[in-house]
Amino acid sequence: MAPNHVRRTRWTLGFGAGAAGVASSPRASASAQRLRVPKGAVVRTILKDVAPDHLGTGAALIHEHVTAGNDVNVLVDEVRASGQEGVSCLVDAATGKRRPGALEDLRTISTRSGVHIVAAGGYFKAPYPPQIAQKSEEEIAAELVQDAAAERWGAFGEIGTSMELQADERKVLRAVSRAHARTGLPIFTHTEHQGCASCALAQLDLFEAQGVNAQNLCIGHMSDILDDPKAETHKTVARRGVFVGFDTVGHQMLQGPKATDAMKVKMVVALIEAGFEDSVLLSSDFAHQQCLKSTWGAGYSTVTSIFVPKLRYAGVKEPTIRKILVDNPRRFLAFVPKSA
Repeated sequence: MAPNHVRRTRWTLGFGAGAAGVASSPRASASAQRLRVPKGAVVRTILKDVAPDHLGTGAALIHEHVTAGNDVNVLVDEVRASGQEGVSCLVDAATGKRRPGALEDLRTISTRSGVHIVAAGGYFKAPYPPQIAQKSEEEIAAELVQDAAAERWGAFGEIGTSMELQADERKVLRAVSRAHARTGLPIFTHTEHQGCASCALAQLDLFEAQGVNAQNLCIGHMSDILDDPKAETHKTVARRGVFVGFDTVGHQMLQGPKATDAMKVKMVVALIEAGFEDSVLLSSDFAHQQCLKSTWGAGYSTVTSIFVPKLRYAGVKEPTIRKILVDNPRRFLAFVPKSA
């Protein structure tokens, strides 16, 4: 039997269950019908391409790790529970080549849980495998395009950089930009968990220079920035048209000083008050067994069951919460497939 605090959370979300097979509420359907995406856009899940407004009625979390070394049956239960607690879609971030069998596990988890899963991929950050130093940008880009097609990637990510961008990291980011131009796939990034405002801006500068579509770019881990109490860096990123990733809600791997939920709520509220609610994306970067419900963690529903109630307490209204959880990630993930 699940712990009492786990079983209770499904009734406190305020907008119902989110799994793909759950009937939608009229309010949710109306919100989805107003979603503005390019004609012909899809969200590419591990099972099939899905129209953005058919991605379920719950939250889409854009930076998680679904096959984090756990038994697939445990993960089916964990992901199914997240669907009962308001999650419709999880994006599985990769930090390099997936282990053998991981893609089949993702298909199994999605099929049995009823929750959409988007597989992302690409190279993480330095140090890279040795062959990266020998390859050209074009060779890396061609490899990414080929792997994206073979493995049904729905995004490039997580694409990371160090506290100070390395030459090979710049090369990989440019290669990812080329692959994005050929496929249309969205990109989400990793900035260091210690918090690095300059890293976020450096990534954005590079991607902009390469012509990446701003509406398919999310600069990640901006919820870890500790030295920007008025969220000026976040506003700068949003002002330039890209998504701001508050994607470490409940993250439990960081050692040393880290942003608290109270700080993260203030960052989100600062963006909303500045008029950038359309730029906010939430996720938890689930990456450790201690996060599992079976080990008394919050599971894959940390955002919906723990963080969103704190946003409500801070005065964020339901239409804004729905936009952040439902509409924004669908706009980010939606792309028009291109012939590479």
